[in-house]
Amino acid sequence: MKISSAAAPMLFAFTLLAAAGAAVVQANAAEARLSDVGYINAARCAGLAEGAGLASVSLQRNAETQSAGREDLALFMADEARTTAAHQARISPYWHAQAIAAVRGACQADTLAARAGAHNNSLGGAR
Repeated sequence: MKISSAAAPMLFAFTLLAAAGAAVVQANAAEARLSDVGYINAARCAGLAEGAGLASVSLQRNAETQSAGREDLALFMADEARTTAAHQARISPYWHAQAIAAVRGACQADTLAARAGAHNNSLGGAR
């Protein structure tokens, strides 16, 4: 098929736009997945909410959906972080209050960042 010289620049521009659009879609899909550290932090936040007696469906759902395709070590560390955080939130009134503050502060910020497609690489919470 022969393309006229007048249509060639339009075809080239369309091809570039289609390739750029596909690259943006792939980049956004890749960014929606948390890093392993972010996944462990999400599990920790779910444990804090559980230990503090706060029903946080979004934190639990985030931790569950992010578990797909993880290495065994990341899954193990996330489970340990969740269990330890839940226990810590039950130790004393002080740690209970700290857990509530973390769930309502840094953990919520991390959940919102994960929904926006940002990578969370900090164990300390919000950036």
